[in-house]
Amino acid sequence: MKTSDLVFKASDKYQKLASTPVAFFCLEYGLDDDSSMYAGGLGVLAGDYLMEAADQGLPIVALGLKYGAHDESSKHFCERYQLLETETSPLLVEVPIAHEIVKARVWVRSFGTSVSLLLLDTNIPENESSRIQDITSHLYDPDFYTRLKQQILLGVGGIRLLRQLELKPSVYHLNEGHTSMAVLGLMGEAGSNESVGAASTELAKAVATKHTIFSAAGLLVTLKDFTEFLGPYCQSRGLDLLAVFEQGRFELAADTFSTTRFLMTTVERQNGVSVLHTVFEKKRHSDSRLQPITNGVYAPRWQAATIKNVSNVADLGAVKRKLRGALIDFVRLETGVSLNPEICTIVWARRFASYKRPLLIFSDLDRLSKIVNDPTRPVQIIVSGKAHEADDQGQEIIRRIKDYVGRPDLRDRVVYLPKYSLSSAKFLVQGADIWLNTPERGKEACGTSGMKAALNGALQASVSDGWVDEVDWSERGWILPEAELEHRIYDILTDEILPLFYASSGAGESVIGWAERMRRTVDLVQNNYLAGRMLEDYVVKLYNLN
Repeated sequence: MKTSDLVFKASDKYQKLASTPVAFFCLEYGLDDDSSMYAGGLGVLAGDYLMEAADQGLPIVALGLKYGAHDESSKHFCERYQLLETETSPLLVEVPIAHEIVKARVWVRSFGTSVSLLLLDTNIPENESSRIQDITSHLYDPDFYTRLKQQILLGVGGIRLLRQLELKPSVYHLNEGHTSMAVLGLMGEAGSNESVGAASTELAKAVATKHTIFSAAGLLVTLKDFTEFLGPYCQSRGLDLLAVFEQGRFELAADTFSTTRFLMTTVERQNGVSVLHTVFEKKRHSDSRLQPITNGVYAPRWQAATIKNVSNVADLGAVKRKLRGALIDFVRLETGVSLNPEICTIVWARRFASYKRPLLIFSDLDRLSKIVNDPTRPVQIIVSGKAHEADDQGQEIIRRIKDYVGRPDLRDRVVYLPKYSLSSAKFLVQGADIWLNTPERGKEACGTSGMKAALNGALQASVSDGWVDEVDWSERGWILPEAELEHRIYDILTDEILPLFYASSGAGESVIGWAERMRRTVDLVQNNYLAGRMLEDYVVKLYNLN
């Protein structure tokens, strides 16, 4: 694609932004099953955001990095991405990192007519060193210094790319501390070429979204490393290195720079991703300025058409039975395990992290065995998720789950579904009867997987965390207690959930009770937790573009 062809056609509602699109920075994008491009909910949410913006005609120029070995020789890749070119050659972006000049080509992917995703790629011969070429080889590379280079490339390089394209964003939306180097890029561009006032004007356009309460989501950089990797850039742009460092000084280590702290200190307008997330952030950081904008999900990607089109509550059970059957068929193809399409199916599926407590359902294996093998009210459980290859804790969780599901008394009732992907996630959220969510309260910032399942009539059995805490579940699902949950979870299953699922009467009243909960759950998400509402909140509350 020629740079001259990169245009943003806005809808009537956003016509004034046609020449000043929102610049959206994120380190990962979950758009397809290509696992090299995303690691979890952050990337999948970014994908939902772009798709909704395209539907709404909101002009967005999204910036990220291209990971993995696929290139122009890959048919799958070329069906979606094009190389961005000037009139004579591929466009190159040059970014000073330490004492080297890192060069990156740019791939572009369009969504509708208003959204373009631009990915920087260092795997090019113009970078003579393989060390530089490999900067974008792996998302969240296990090497610390490579991750630091990635974040400098995205932030500083992303701003430089916007300038080369002569784009003048109305807003710079920075997602997580990973993207904070875009602030440095704004400081550098204005500091070198314009006035201090111009720098302040551009920085005033920057907004930030914090997606997790964990400080480890960003990088912690020593003063020595900060000086080595960013000193030459700061010097070349007339920036005071120590003044920049001070703005990101980590409160728990005086000689350490926190990318997340830097983002929160330098950006005026910022949000968390649920009401409770902002409450816990305030408890941890008394100076937190996060306003709540609860996430939403892109319905066309996650909701089964058969659920969307049901008008009669009594028909929901039959529709869910077909969706459950499709999930059971998928599990059999992927694992060889034949589950029962007629019994209650519980799903736990998300990124494997210790605070999400994926092992909690296995706390009492003997009791779990009795429940899943009950002759009159049986239940089956599907566990799925992903862990980064460098995440030793996550990999250990997977190993333990595999051991548990291999027990003879759990086999064919509890199954681990490997190769968690966007495709498998669709089967899981659409086919589940119960969506199980067991995080340590205050640590699950939002939990959008539950929204996707709820959109398909899966009843929630969840700790009251993230978005779940905003809802009255008394006639929809079940709130799991914090105290003794490793025992109480079994009580709630046997005493409340399974009796309701299997109850019936001549008039079908009890069955309708379950179906009515399904309908209320679907309506709840459709009315409050879709990406369209989230996007509107961003535009009005965060971007101030109303």
